[in-house]
Amino acid sequence: MTTDPIRMLPQPRAMRVLYVEDSEADADLARRALARHAPHIDLQIATSLGDGRTRLERDGPFDVLLTDLRLPDGTGLELLAEVRKQGLPLAVVMLTGTGDQEAVVAALKVGADDYLVKHDDYLKRLPRRLDEARERFSASRAALRRGLQVLYAGKDALDAELVRRHCAQYAPHVRIEAAESAAAMLARLAEGGCMPEFDVLLVDYRLPDMDGLELTRILRLERNVHLPIVLMAERGGEELAASALRLGVNDYLTRHEGYLFELTATLEKAHQQALLARDQEVRVARAAVLDQLVAMEPLGAILDGLARRLHGIEPRLRVSILLIDPVTGGLRVGAAPDMPPIFHASLEGFVPGDGHGACGTAAWSGNAVATDDVLGHQHWVGLEDMVEQCGFRAVLALPLKDDTGRVLGAFGVYFDAPGVPGGALRERIDEFARIAALAVQTSRTAEAQRLSAKVFESTHDGLMVVDTAGCIVTVNPAFTTITGYRADEAIGAKPSMLKSGRHDAMFYATMWQNLLQTGLWQGEVWNRRKNGEIYPQWLTLSAVRNAAGAATQFVGVMTDLSQLRHSEQQLEHLSHYDPLTDLPNRLLAQSRLEHAIDQARRHRNMVGVLYVDLDRFKNINDSLGHPAGDQVLVEIAGRLRDGIRAEDTLARLGGDDFLVIIDTLQSPDEAAILARKIIALAEQPCRVTSGQEIASSASVGISIFPDDGESATELIQHADAAMYRAKDRGRGTIQFYLSELTAAANERLELELQLRRALERGEFRVFYQPLVGLEPSCGAVGAEALLRWRQPDGSLMSPMRFIPLAEETGLIVPIGEWVLREACAQARNWLDRGLPFGSVAVNLSVRQFREKDLVDRVADALDRSGLAPSRLELEITESALMSDVGEAVAKLDGLRALGVGLAVDDFGTGYSSLAYLKRFPLDKLKIDQSFIRGMSAGSNDEAIVRATIAMAQSLALKTLAEGVETEVQLQILRILGCDMYQGYITSPPVPPEEFERLPILQAVGWRAGAAGRDLDDTLVLPRP
Repeated sequence: MTTDPIRMLPQPRAMRVLYVEDSEADADLARRALARHAPHIDLQIATSLGDGRTRLERDGPFDVLLTDLRLPDGTGLELLAEVRKQGLPLAVVMLTGTGDQEAVVAALKVGADDYLVKHDDYLKRLPRRLDEARERFSASRAALRRGLQVLYAGKDALDAELVRRHCAQYAPHVRIEAAESAAAMLARLAEGGCMPEFDVLLVDYRLPDMDGLELTRILRLERNVHLPIVLMAERGGEELAASALRLGVNDYLTRHEGYLFELTATLEKAHQQALLARDQEVRVARAAVLDQLVAMEPLGAILDGLARRLHGIEPRLRVSILLIDPVTGGLRVGAAPDMPPIFHASLEGFVPGDGHGACGTAAWSGNAVATDDVLGHQHWVGLEDMVEQCGFRAVLALPLKDDTGRVLGAFGVYFDAPGVPGGALRERIDEFARIAALAVQTSRTAEAQRLSAKVFESTHDGLMVVDTAGCIVTVNPAFTTITGYRADEAIGAKPSMLKSGRHDAMFYATMWQNLLQTGLWQGEVWNRRKNGEIYPQWLTLSAVRNAAGAATQFVGVMTDLSQLRHSEQQLEHLSHYDPLTDLPNRLLAQSRLEHAIDQARRHRNMVGVLYVDLDRFKNINDSLGHPAGDQVLVEIAGRLRDGIRAEDTLARLGGDDFLVIIDTLQSPDEAAILARKIIALAEQPCRVTSGQEIASSASVGISIFPDDGESATELIQHADAAMYRAKDRGRGTIQFYLSELTAAANERLELELQLRRALERGEFRVFYQPLVGLEPSCGAVGAEALLRWRQPDGSLMSPMRFIPLAEETGLIVPIGEWVLREACAQARNWLDRGLPFGSVAVNLSVRQFREKDLVDRVADALDRSGLAPSRLELEITESALMSDVGEAVAKLDGLRALGVGLAVDDFGTGYSSLAYLKRFPLDKLKIDQSFIRGMSAGSNDEAIVRATIAMAQSLALKTLAEGVETEVQLQILRILGCDMYQGYITSPPVPPEEFERLPILQAVGWRAGAAGRDLDDTLVLPRP
C-alpha cells in the first residue's frame, strides 16, 4: 500500500438554472464561467421579464432562478414576487449593481434566497452562491413543514409582540413563544421536563430581572440546557460578543436597522448549526465504533464507550445497553456506565416479556417502548427499589436488531424528570441505537467479509481497502460521495490520486513506518477531490493481519473536516475582528503592536500609538439611537482605514475608541501629522439612513516607543491617558504622552498657522543677491530673488525652518507665485530706473513645477509687471525635473516658448544624467555650493566642478557657481572656465533698497530714466 492520504467530498448535484438577463455580454460571461467552474449547472437564458415568465411555464422545472434587477420590461423584483405568489419550488438569487442596497432589502423581504453584486470577481463566486441558495431553499421548505419552535425572553411585551408579528408575516414557520423575564424562561423550560420541546432560545441582553449573559450562564452551567441560544443586544461590542461566545451562545445579533429580516435567518442558522454539530457527534461516535470493530476490541468496551459518548453529548440522560444472551434468552447488561450497582444486579438475567420493564418489553416485542413516568406504571411493578435508587422518572427503550430483524437486545435511555423527548434528540438516540445494534451484530460474526460489507454499508465515513501492492481493492458509497470518484474509477488505482500536494515525502514516509510497525496510523491530512478542491480530513489507517500476523490488507476510514474547519475559521475571525466595522479588535491590535515593538527593537526604530476617541459620541446614541451611532462608527472607520498607510494598523477597541499603530515611525512629527489628519477626517459630516447629517470630532492621544513604554499594554495605557488630556484641553485636539513632544507638535502647528497668515499680513519679503560674471568686464549680470520672512517682532526667520513646512503643506504654491510676481515687478522697476542689473532669477519649488497651469501663471506674472520674458530666469531643481521626465520636458518647452531663461538649480545633488539633460531645453547649470565650499586645487570637489563645466560647455549651457566666498575659489573657477558666480564674496541676499546701493552696481553707474534700456524692455508695458 502507498502512504498517500485519502480525500473526500460530495460531487455537486445537477442543477437547472434560469438566468434572466438582457445583456448578451453578461449572459455569455456567466455561461462561460459556469461551464468552466461548475459543469453540473445547466444554464438557460431569458432576455426579458416576459421571456422569463414564458420559460418558467414552458421549460420548467428549474432549481434556481437567477435574475438581474433591471430588465427592459420590468424588474427582477416583479418576477420574484410572481414566483413566490405562485409557490413555485425554486430558489431565487438576485443580481444587483453596486448601490442597490434598498433593492436588496426589498428582494429579501419578498422571499429572495440570496443576492450577488456584479462587482470584481462575482462570476467566480456565482457557482457557490447558486449551490448555497438551492440548499438554503430546500432547508427553508423543510423548516416550513416542521416549523421552528422558539422561546423568546424579551425585554418587554411590546418588543416580543413586534418579533412575533414579523415572524408571522415573513416567516410563518418560525413560531415564537414569549417569556417576559429570565425567570419565566427558566420556568417554561422546566415545564418541558428533562427535554424541552423548543428548537432555539432567543435571549435579549437587557431583561427585567437579569442580563442575557447571566441567563446564558445559568442555562449552560447550572441547568445543562443544550438548546442553541441566540443573544440579541442593542449594539455590538467585542467584549460582549466574546463573553457571549465563552458562555456558549451560538449566535449574536444587534438591533440595527432591518435586524428583524436577519432574525429568522439567524435563528435558522443557529438551529442548523446545532443539528450539524449533533450530526458530527453521531459521525464521530460511528467512526469510533468502526475503528474499534476493525481493531477487534471487546464488545463490552465498544458499548461502554458508545453509552458514555451519548451521555457526554446529552448529560441529562443516562444509557444502558442490554443484550439477549444467545444461550439463556435472558438479558444481561452490555453497558450501563452511569447506573449504580443495583441496576446491574436487578437486570442481570432479567427475562424479556410483556410488562417486564421498558427494556424487557422492547426486547420481547421488537418495538420501541416509552414510559413518560415510571412511578406507578405497570411495567415497573416489582422494580420500585431499583427505580428509587437509580433516580430516573422516564424511560425510552429501543430494540436492537440485526439486518434480518432478529432482536439482539434493548437500548435504554433514562431521564431524571418525567417526559420522553421527540424530534432531533429522538432521532439522535435512534442513530446511537442503530450503531449499538451494528456493533453487537458485527462483533458476533466471525466472517470477515460480512463484517467488512456491513461496516461499508452502514457508515457515512469514507472507507477503502488497499492491498499490499498499494492498489485500492474496494470502496464504500461514502468514499464516492466524499472524493467524487466512482467505485470503478477508484478500484485498481492508487491512493496517490487523492494527493493534495500540501504534504512532503517525509510526512508519508512517517505515516507508512507507523502503520507497518504498530498496525495503526491516525491523523489529519489534506487531500484533493476529483473536482480539484483541496479539503482537510481525519484519516485512520489500520492493518488487517492473518493468523500468522502478516498484514494482508489495509483499511482507511476517512472523516471530512471541511465544515468543521469553516466553523473554526468563522470563530477565529470573530475572535480577532470587530463584528461592526470588521477592523482588528483589541486582542489582534495588541498582538500586532507587540510584533511592531519586537521589530522596532531589532531595527532600532520608533513605533507610534494613536488612541482615537470620538467626542460626545454618547449624544448621538442618545438622541438618534444606536443604529445611527453604528452607521457613524462604520463610516468613520472606513475613512480612517483609507487615511492610513497599508502597513499600519487601525483597530476598534470598543465603543467609539479606535487605535492606530504606526509600525516604523521616523519622528514624533509624523505621528502628529497623522493625528491631525484623523481629526480632519472625523470632523467631516456623516449622513445616516434617516437623511440627517451628523457632525462629529475626535481627540487623539499619542505615545511613542521606546520613550513612553516598553510593552504594548503600557503604550496603549499611556496613549489613552494622553487622549483624556486632549479632551480636557478642549476636544478635537492631540496630546503626546510626553509634554515636551506635545509642545513641539503645538509649536509646529502654530508655525503652520502663522505661515498661512504671513502672506495675508504682508510679512514676506524678497531679498536679492547679485549674479556676477567671472570676466573682469562683466560686472553684475543679474539678481536671484530669495524669500525671507520678517516676523511681527522684526526678526527674520531662517528659510531652512519655514520653507520645508511650506512645501509639506502646499503653501509654497501661493507663496512662490507671490515671489514670482514680486520679483518681476521689482525687476521692471529697476530697469525703468536705469539699474544695469541684467535679469532676475526666481526659484520654482517642486510643488510649483508640478502645477498644471504653471506656464499660464508665469505668463500672467510677466504680463502684469510688463517685464520682458528675456529678463526672467526660472531655476528648477534636479529632483523636480527627474520626477516625471516626460511632463518636465513638456513644461520646459512651454516656458521656453514664452522666452524666459531656464536653469537647473543645485546641480550635482540629484540624479540627472547627460542623457536626460540633453532632452531638457536649458540655458544654465548652477553648481551646488557644497562642491564650491570644499573646492581646492586637485581636490575631488575641483574634479567634479571641472567635469560639470566641461559637460555644460558640450551642451552649450552656461554655468554659475553658488556660494563663492574666497578669492581662491574665484581664481579656480576662472581657470576652469565657469561663466558666473554668486556668494557672500560679493554680497549676501539683501533687501531691494540695499541691493541698489551695492558697489558692484554703483561701479557701472545708473542710467537715467529709460535711456540705454534694451529694445525689448521698451516694448513691454505694465498693465494700467
